[in-house]
Amino acid sequence: MRLYYLTSEHWAKVILKERRVKLSTIDELNDPFELLGASIGESKARKVMKYAQMRLSETFGLICLSRTWQSPVMWAHYGDKHKGICLGFDVVDAVPKEVRYTSDRLTHLLGESPALSDLNINAIEELMTTKYLDWSYEREWRFIVNFKSETVVKGADGKHFLPFDDRVLVLREVILGHRCPWTLQAAAKSVGKVVKSVQVKKVRPSFNDFKMVQQRREAVVHVKPVSQRRAKSESNGRPAGLNGSESRGG
Repeated sequence: MRLYYLTSEHWAKVILKERRVKLSTIDELNDPFELLGASIGESKARKVMKYAQMRLSETFGLICLSRTWQSPVMWAHYGDKHKGICLGFDVVDAVPKEVRYTSDRLTHLLGESPALSDLNINAIEELMTTKYLDWSYEREWRFIVNFKSETVVKGADGKHFLPFDDRVLVLREVILGHRCPWTLQAAAKSVGKVVKSVQVKKVRPSFNDFKMVQQRREAVVHVKPVSQRRAKSESNGRPAGLNGSESRGG
């Protein structure tokens, strides 16, 4: 499955340099209804959910991705008004969770006399993947990761990160926004070593639809694994890394 992560040019450069994506805590997300998909009209329900929010923020982090890079609204909201970057990752299908959008609050999770024991793992997952219908344009999928997972790296500043690798998060695309000042060649050089080939391309508004499409006036730059570059260069009798777009890919 290919999923997409939109961010500013500045943070995209940091992510590519450090080769990891930050895990956001619940209280860092932009929806005030995070973990509040359930109806909490009763005072006891509010106390249960307040405690659950606190504990889950201490225990789990999220990476929020989208199924598409073509939404102009997503670029406006998360891609620094189309000046940013979209990173495309191949992910293991069983790892991310698809967000469900609804117009009504969930009424079956807590019951009439809610208690912490009602919040089993299935209930927590449902709360963490339920959002109001108006957010559906995001087509969101989420990595929900325990901070104690062996795949998580803790930074010196106390923040938690999920590194790129060859299985969970495999970088495959670097997409420059319509107004992004970064050149394709500069972006390709920032990609660094890869385990699978990475396409670097730019987007523009479609001439016919309300969506973003590839800017075909600028050729896609391909960044290939060292092994592929070396094999191709040897077959041509030339040094590795001096073969057309591959040399530009760094």
